Amino acid sequence: MFVTEHTLIFVSKGAKVFRFPKSEVVVEAGKAIFLKRGCYLLCESVAQDYQYESISIFFNESTLQNFWLGLEMSDTDSTPISSENKEMVILDMSPALDAFRDTILNCFSYKGSFLEQLLTMKLQELLLLLLDTPIAPELKAFFGEIFDENRTDPEYVVSENMLTPLSLEDYARLSNRSLSSFKRAFKQKTGQTPGTWILENRLKHARMLVQATTKTVGEIGAESGFGNISSFIRSYRTRFGTTPAADRNSA
Repeated sequence: MFVTEHTLIFVSKGAKVFRFPKSEVVVEAGKAIFLKRGCYLLCESVAQDYQYESISIFFNESTLQNFWLGLEMSDTDSTPISSENKEMVILDMSPALDAFRDTILNCFSYKGSFLEQLLTMKLQELLLLLLDTPIAPELKAFFGEIFDENRTDPEYVVSENMLTPLSLEDYARLSNRSLSSFKRAFKQKTGQTPGTWILENRLKHARMLVQATTKTVGEIGAESGFGNISSFIRSYRTRFGTTPAADRNSA
């Protein structure tokens, strides 16, 4: 699953496993997880005597950025994210967050003329409540990284996510650009089209795994960003003049 918007998930019942490329976490009832836009993961419910139940709240980029820029905080208000996985933050539910979760459901039955304004205010309320939790310093660092201008640089976006099976449209969205603008900016900086650059560097990564590990060809293709093993082998042969299996045997 590719996360297209910054997302906060309140787990009310049961538990869910979130599997990231390099780690996995279990989020149980009474906890919440904030997922950064652009992360790639698999998730599945953990078998329990009762069903899994959660509430997901999505923050579009402009709403979250306007809120963040409106806060007056110095760099000393935040601490670096200590987790190996900087794509998410897990937090315990507080009484205030429990109350918010219950009241947000009432908004969906609201029939008045100011639903959009009401929801914007509720999102701001939620963000303030989050910044009043014990992990506020980590959350502030998390938000600060989201809006670091360097993180929307096309070359940075591609290099950070090249092993994730994303489309060029996904990369463009992560860099806050249209597809044509993204392609143009990337080529101006690297001298290559993003498609050519991504394929070349995925294949280099794959060859390193072929020659240095005992992983299967299928595992290597998947870990190198190829969604189809036949396409991976064909591209590998075109680039290196041999198949992954033959390349390993000759190493």
